[in-house]
Order: sequence, then structure tokens, then C-alpha cells
Amino acid sequence: MYGQTMTLTLGPDWQHDLWASPYRLRFELNEGGANLTMFTVSYDRARCLARAALPADQLIGIIAAYPDPRTEFGSERFGWTSDNGFQHLEELGVSSDAAIASWTGYWWPDDEDDDEAKPWAHCAVALTWDQADILLWNQVAQDMGVEPRAPVQSKLVDITRGVSVNAYDDRGMDITALS
Repeated sequence: MYGQTMTLTLGPDWQHDLWASPYRLRFELNEGGANLTMFTVSYDRARCLARAALPADQLIGIIAAYPDPRTEFGSERFGWTSDNGFQHLEELGVSSDAAIASWTGYWWPDDEDDDEAKPWAHCAVALTWDQADILLWNQVAQDMGVEPRAPVQSKLVDITRGVSVNAYDDRGMDITALS
């Protein structure tokens, strides 16, 4: 398989092969300290790593909206009173209107076996780096209380090369490839 390109297929099982892939790197994004410092260092490192892993001309965002953002902790304070996380993300500067694909499925492949997990609305959108930066901001901000943010999860991918970048929060980022 050396030198061979493997592609990702968009849809409910898009990350199944990535989930099982042994080609994964995990990066720490912050080293502790004050909350603001942890956030800015994490965000800067996430942006740098994403640019190193993904080509600028084929950047895709896989975005999944929380099933019901109104039920999330702090939803009223964040203004998540509608049931569409994509609308909140659009207010930050990333629209899902011109989606390449959309589907309903679980965010994590093993959620299918969890009786309490609910399917999420997903879409794949072509991105500029400015929009990718917004998604990275949103991911890093999720558990830190940093605002603004939207009730969505996202990963950046190169579907042609089979590479995924997942800044799961301020602590770390996984870069996974099919080969």
C-alpha cells in the first residue's frame, strides 16, 4: 500500500475506515497555564498542524450539528435556543447551504451501540482556510467556555488522500490517514 492513495466516501459511514486505521498521530495542543493562554496556544497549534496535514485546494469540513442544542448545558446563555446548530455556525462565518453532501448518523462510529446516543445531522462543505480556522476555533473552544461558538462538532478532511484532522478540544488533535 505504500504510495497508494485511499479515498474517503461521504455518508453515514465516512469515518469507519479512519476509526480502524493504525495511521494516527496524536498531538498535545496546550501545556496548561491560564485559561486564555491554554486557548490561544491550542488554537495556534491546531491551525499550524491542520495546514501541515491538509492541502489548501481540497479542504473539506465534515460538520455535525448537536441533535438538540437547546438541551446542552449553558444553551440559553450561548443563545442556542433554536434546534439547528448549522444556523449558529453560519453566524460565525461557515455556511452549510452549499453542502457537497448531507446525511444523518452518529458522530462517533461506536455510538451506534449506545442506547442513549442520538443521530446527528451531518454535512460536508468545501472550505477556505478562513472558514477552517472558524471550525478549529469552535472545536478548541468547546470545553473551555470560550465564545463565540456553535453547537456543532467538525473535522477537516482531504477526501482524496484519506486524511482527517480532528481537534477534539483544547487538549489535543488527532491526524488520521487511511494509508
